[in-house]
Amino acid sequence: MLGIVPGSEVDFHRTADGSVILTRADRKQPTSRFQKLRGHAGEGLDTDAIMALTRGDA
Repeated sequence: MLGIVPGSEVDFHRTADGSVILTRADRKQPTSRFQKLRGHAGEGLDTDAIMALTRGDA
């Protein structure tokens, strides 16, 4: 959940009540499972070809 993996740099902070908080040292947010799915699926049909298929012009 924190994105901490082997080799990650971490910081330890002690709170007033004596508990310890672990955070990533680089402050980067871990990539969400949805961000991992974003992107381009590769080469394929262009917009005109897709529109032709949906209209039945192909």
